[in-house]
This record gives sequence, structure tokens and C-alpha cells, in this order.
Amino acid sequence: GKFCDTIGEAVNTLQGGFTLRRPERMFEIENKAAAFNRAGAEPEIVASFEAVVEDWCRGTEKLLAESDATRVDSDDAGPETELEYWRNRMSKFNSITEQLKGRECKVVLGVLSAAKSRVLKRWKLLDNGITDANNEAKDNVKYLSTLEKYIEPLSTGTPATILDALPGLLNNIKMMHTIARYYNTTERMTTLFRKITNKMIQNCRAHVMGPDAGVKLWDQPIPQLIQRLQACLALSEGYQEQYYMTRDKLLTQPK
Repeated sequence: GKFCDTIGEAVNTLQGGFTLRRPERMFEIENKAAAFNRAGAEPEIVASFEAVVEDWCRGTEKLLAESDATRVDSDDAGPETELEYWRNRMSKFNSITEQLKGRECKVVLGVLSAAKSRVLKRWKLLDNGITDANNEAKDNVKYLSTLEKYIEPLSTGTPATILDALPGLLNNIKMMHTIARYYNTTERMTTLFRKITNKMIQNCRAHVMGPDAGVKLWDQPIPQLIQRLQACLALSEGYQEQYYMTRDKLLTQPK
């Protein structure tokens, strides 16, 4: 009943899902064509189900309208936020797809189809959009997931360990740029590199300050401070070197 629906909605929300509104009454309609035809001739049932699908349309339109341009990231966001965003988006569209396979959604759409409801035309366009957006999210998650082990040192490592991970990281980004169906746009690649750079800067700042964050920079032992600064400079130089090497390799590849 309604209690189970409420629990289901809560679980969906916690899992990053997206809940399609259910009809307040199902009118005891069987999931069969003959039952759809009988219900489709009942104005009260049709009006109730149309209100439900119009609600689906509004929610889905809002979700589909989300884009790179409308996302709000902090100025120092790291590359892990890219994977989090696309995993969350994939979860929402998977949630919609799974709910549409359920009995209640099938009955609602079956009755409206039998009634030749106008709202179905709008919903079918959005349903196609859900499929396309889900494919995009899945593809982006697949490729961004390959970067995880190379991105981890940006948070947990030192400038030296980040430097060691750069060839693998840049090589995987090159692969994404070459074969990913959706993520290989200039805008998305620029965003990814900006976030990688953000994380490197944060790591280097913490490294320069040393293990005792309470000690001011110039109160630290000079030899150790110089050593840490040199490690950060080496990372900066290595990052740029790997970037330009990767860019030049891409330029030699056929389009």
C-alpha cells in the first residue's frame, strides 16, 4: 500500500534514484489488453492516469534538462566529482527504466494507450530521451571508471607518487578522447583536466606545508622545505611534459 510506496521512495532517494509518481488508485485493473480497453473508456480513470503521466513528464523533463552548463561545481572540485556525477545520473535513469517495467506503470501506460490519450505523445518523446541519456551516462561511467586507480594518488599520494601515475592517467584520458562516444568533447575534456589540476594544486599545497600544518611556512627547516618545493616543481614540469607528449601523439593519429 501507501506505506510500502513511501519506503520504496525513501530507498530510491538514498540510492540516488528517481521515483515516478504512482496513481492514488489503481482501480483494480489487470495487466491485460482487454482490461486496458475497458478502463480506457472510463473518463475518471483516464483523467487520473493522465495526471500521473504529466507528473512523470515534468520530473523527467527537469532531469533531462540537466547539462554540463547547468552543473554547479566548487572552484576546487577534483576529478572524482565527474565520476560521482555520472554514476548518480546513471542511477536515476536506471531507476526510471526499472520502474517502467513494473505492473503499475505498465497499467497506467496501457490504459492511456487504449484511450488514445494525447499525453502519451509527450511521454514517448521523453521515454526516448531517457534511453539516450541513460546510454550516455553508462558510457561516461565506463570510461571514467578506468581513471579511478590513477586519480587516487592525487588525494592520497605525494607529488612524487602522482608523478609516477601521470603516464597511466594521461594514456587513459587519451583513450577516452579517442574512443568514448560521449565524453570526448572539448568542454568535457577541459573540465576533467581542470579538476585534475585542482587536485594536484591541493596536494602540493599540503605537501609544502609539511606534516605539521600548525608551523608557518618560513619557520620550517629550510632543507626539508626546499626539498618539498622541488618535488612540487618537478610534478608541475612532469605534468606539462606528459600533457604535451599525449597531445602530440593524438595529433599524429588519423581522425
